[in-house]
Amino acid sequence: MKKHLKILRYLFLGILGLIIFTCIGLLFYYQSIYKETPLSADVSNIPQNTKTMLTSDKPILLPVPKKMEWTTGHFTFTNPIKFSAPKEAVITINKIFQHHLHLTGIVNISGTIKFIKTKELKPQAYHLQIQPAQIHIEYGDDQGLFYALTTLKQIAIQSNNLLPCVDIEDNPDLATRGAMLDISRGKIPTLETLYGIVDFLADLKYNQLQLYIEGFSFGYPSFKDLWEKTETPLTPEEIRKLDTYCKDRFIELVPNQNSLGHMGPWLATDQYKDLAECPEGYKLLGLIDIKTTLSPTNPKSLELVKKMSNDLLPNFQSNQFNVNLDEPFELGKNKNHPIKDPKEITKIYINYAIQLNDYVNSKGKKMMMWGDVVSKSPEIIPMIPKNITLLEWRYEADQPFNKICAKYQNAGLHYMVCPGTSSWSSFTGRTDNMMRNVENAISSGIQFGAAGILMTDWGDTPHLQYLTVSYAGFAYAAALSWNFDSKRRLALGNYLSKAVFNDSKGMMGNLIMELGRYNQFEEYPMLSMTTTSMSYLFGIMDKTILDAINKKMQRGIFELLPFEDELKTTLINRFNNPKVYNAKAIIHFVDNLEKELLQTDMHRQDNALILAEYKNAIRMIRLGAELKQYNNYHLQQSDKENKHLLLEMKLLCSTIMSEHERLWKHRNKLSSLDQSMSSFKKLQVQINEALDLMYKNTFTRLIYRSIEKIKSATAVLYLK
Repeated sequence: MKKHLKILRYLFLGILGLIIFTCIGLLFYYQSIYKETPLSADVSNIPQNTKTMLTSDKPILLPVPKKMEWTTGHFTFTNPIKFSAPKEAVITINKIFQHHLHLTGIVNISGTIKFIKTKELKPQAYHLQIQPAQIHIEYGDDQGLFYALTTLKQIAIQSNNLLPCVDIEDNPDLATRGAMLDISRGKIPTLETLYGIVDFLADLKYNQLQLYIEGFSFGYPSFKDLWEKTETPLTPEEIRKLDTYCKDRFIELVPNQNSLGHMGPWLATDQYKDLAECPEGYKLLGLIDIKTTLSPTNPKSLELVKKMSNDLLPNFQSNQFNVNLDEPFELGKNKNHPIKDPKEITKIYINYAIQLNDYVNSKGKKMMMWGDVVSKSPEIIPMIPKNITLLEWRYEADQPFNKICAKYQNAGLHYMVCPGTSSWSSFTGRTDNMMRNVENAISSGIQFGAAGILMTDWGDTPHLQYLTVSYAGFAYAAALSWNFDSKRRLALGNYLSKAVFNDSKGMMGNLIMELGRYNQFEEYPMLSMTTTSMSYLFGIMDKTILDAINKKMQRGIFELLPFEDELKTTLINRFNNPKVYNAKAIIHFVDNLEKELLQTDMHRQDNALILAEYKNAIRMIRLGAELKQYNNYHLQQSDKENKHLLLEMKLLCSTIMSEHERLWKHRNKLSSLDQSMSSFKKLQVQINEALDLMYKNTFTRLIYRSIEKIKSATAVLYLK
């Protein structure tokens, strides 16, 4: 017995010694990998922001017409307005007056507005002449008529109904100019909010709108048991109302529903969990646990999508249907039946797309689908049915569209280019990235025969940007897709100030665009987000783990997205040569802009709401910057400095949370509010824990910190 006890004692001491030795080894390893963050540049070197005031007394039109000449004199606009027009156009004109211009029209042969339909004009084209005594409008189709009156509306609103005389000849570069709103990763807008968005898009001459649906942001009648108790989706009745509202403004509301990837909410249910390609889950980039992709070889997957679509499609008048099919991350990754041959995986993918296309065609509609899988595996281009519209999305300034657009054109495929507003995961946008991304997309689209543009606005992580942050992107895409050559003389900020925000100081448009440039003080231009926003994904975390995660993500991103070799080289150089993140410069930058924000003088019904939204967005930037500052420097700073920083973060976080909840309810339905608040709640807990530790004695803090170093070293080894 004593012998056994002796053996157990030695075994215990051996294990204990091994544990101690391992812990000491991990502490030494931690010290070898930890690198102090260099101090950032002095904020006094940051140039002051300049205010851009309106100087022209002429209306600012956007999109800029192809030909425009201001002449002498003025026309006085009155309500009701008398007009003469072809008999078949009277009903249409009166509807446009009523719904779009909020005027009453009276037919009179000697009316002050004369409408003339002509076969000489291209589709959507118009000729508008404002003279002192009369307005002449020539058009070739109803869309052209609507766009003529839209231009007239812009002039009238900015001229207080005393219209300067002008001669305009106009038509678009791209026939389809669409906008897509994400209503599934966070915010589901109320119907009233959507009406306002449609009015904004109609003023910019958009003619297509898609609402991105994944999960239960639409109230599927056949699946009420899955959403009725927890969600507040858009209902079929609301969709039908919105569809009519869009049609009255010459916008086609196209149904949009994910049908392969991004099916996480469905696969999280007991009813459909077995339809997952990876029922056991999959670790994306080796970091993130996901279960989002349907198994395309399981016939029940297509049955589910058809049942969902049968609920959705009857609420739309459109003859198109965007089934998405993007980012099927788990495809071929099933542990029990892995597929190693990429060609076999793409064959499975295209076969599923063809089956779905047959179903969509049977419903009298044409299928749209994202092009990411196709552009990554261009060998399947010949297999794509010619009646499918490919949607080629790329969201970075450096991502070229020209090569893939040329391939689509050569293959005779119908496609659209799809840049983005760059609003998501940024709080206030990434202005310069957005503008170059839009320019690349549209120039390539025009050069290589794209059918149009779909300007996307996503809600990643999870939709923390407020609505008007996306307005600059939508306006810029509208301007260039109508008249690409106008980019050289485009007064985008002034247009937003005058026509959208109705700011008498002429500041708001340029100010919100400048707020989208705070990322110039970050380490590098991050993909699809700012690194300030990215800090919320991890919260308070040891710098060595964050560095390891960043490196793993940077390596893995090239496996997920279609990047050309030249761009890969550019990005690798960017990631390998980061600047020092300058939190103080970012805070100084947005603080100055907030002072200017308070000097604006907007005349809108929601002007107070817009101001409050931007002030809270600025708080989010400040908190993100302070979080980065804490993670980067807390081992280099004194306890006093850390405590002061944590107390600032605590106050900011609390203010942001209460204000975000209040602001959310003005424009959005309630479901997903908790999801949107989750990163703040998590951070709040971490801040309180860090502050609690600050009040412990020195020995306790030393032990805690040693344990954290051991955990961090272990995590870094795992990530490698």
